[in-house]
Order: sequence, then structure tokens, then C-alpha cells
Amino acid sequence: MAEQVNCMKFSELKELVAALAANDKVTDETKIFLDTGWDSLQEILPGAVSVASAQPFQVQDELTKEYFGGYVLAEKSEKFDSSGSAEDVIVIKNLY
Repeated sequence: MAEQVNCMKFSELKELVAALAANDKVTDETKIFLDTGWDSLQEILPGAVSVASAQPFQVQDELTKEYFGGYVLAEKSEKFDSSGSAEDVIVIKNLY
């Protein structure tokens, strides 16, 4: 059985943005970064957020034989063991 990650929903993002807007430390000039778990933060470029079509897929770990689920852009789904219907999602491009 594949591990499933709980993905943020748009309603949760709206709540987060409202909370950030109410924070005195956040201004219109506050920069936005992505923490990838490495030592440095990655910039979120203007225009990096869009709506795209994505499809679920599964990949098997070669060592443990455990399956992990994720999503792939629909236009790249033929490269993966994709299953299920494509759906519209919000994507933040991080091309570093």
C-alpha cells in the first residue's frame, strides 16, 4: 500500500494568507521563500504560481519495495505509473 501525503487545500491557503495579512511583521515587501530542507532557502519567483492539471502516480522504492504516491503534471504522466483522473491543482514552480 502506498504512503499518502496530506496535501494543502486552497481553503487552507486562503486562511494562511489571511493570517499572514494580519501579522504586523508582514508587509507588501515581505519576500517569500521555500524551505526545501537544505541549508539555504529558495526564492519563489514572481509568476511561479499557476493552475495546472495533475495526475496521481505511484513509485516503488527499489530497496524496500515500499510504494509511495504522489502527483505528476498531466503532460508528463506517460513517464510515470499514473493512475486515476487528472485534476486541476495549484502549482508553485521551483526550478532551481
